[in-house]
Amino acid sequence: MTELPEGYDFKGAVFDLETPKDRQILCFVLSQALYGEATGVYCGKSLFGAYSLEAARFYTRQARQELGHLQMFADIFRALELQPQKAHWIIRLLSSHNNYYPLKVLMEHAIGEGMVLDIFKDVLLQTLPDADPRVLEIKKKLLVICREEAEHVAWGEKESKFMLKRRPWLETPYYGLVQMQLIAVRWLAKRIKRKLGGHPVVDQLPDFIHHVEQRILAQGKAIGFVPDTQPNLAKRLTAILWGLLLYLRSQFSRSESKIDKIYRKELGFEK
Repeated sequence: MTELPEGYDFKGAVFDLETPKDRQILCFVLSQALYGEATGVYCGKSLFGAYSLEAARFYTRQARQELGHLQMFADIFRALELQPQKAHWIIRLLSSHNNYYPLKVLMEHAIGEGMVLDIFKDVLLQTLPDADPRVLEIKKKLLVICREEAEHVAWGEKESKFMLKRRPWLETPYYGLVQMQLIAVRWLAKRIKRKLGGHPVVDQLPDFIHHVEQRILAQGKAIGFVPDTQPNLAKRLTAILWGLLLYLRSQFSRSESKIDKIYRKELGFEK
């Protein structure tokens, strides 16, 4: 069973599930999660571009898990008697599918699902009040989801390392893309705090985002595209430019089938 990493401590701050403002905030958070799980099913599309049978097996399993997560979040909405909202446009942008496999494994799995895991594990599991009789079953569902998301993140990290080994030039645009994603997350966090501030959970959002940023940078160092020392502003802007150009190029990319070309070697019939 995948162990969940330690995360941010909300110091006992919880939502009151009977208070309208708290329910509004929680509905917003859960609505973004529901949308993310719906788009998580895009992983089934990656079967076409999978680089190995191992990858194909992973995406087959993940597609089933994401469909299960989608239903579990629907159950959570019903248990709390909440109605899902449309996802914020930043969340829709960050959750968009990418046909370019090297970007998909980094931005969707390693980084994207890593941030999703931060929300589920650190925010929802900590701030839903145990005193409410509905929460026990909700947290059981969330624990299942978190453990499976942790597996998805580990896969993304592994495949991102594999991509960097095959294409070392990806290091700069990878770094730039993560910098852009962090900028978008900071902007969204500021908007949320400005709109919904004055709550013990929301008021900790800046510290939580800082924690997430530090975790992502450590993750990037482990994968191999974040330098030990932060580059100067000019180099960061250059990396962002390369990342943006690669992202724009990827929007016109088409997946190419791999399994039909490598299956004999993968099955051990060729060296």
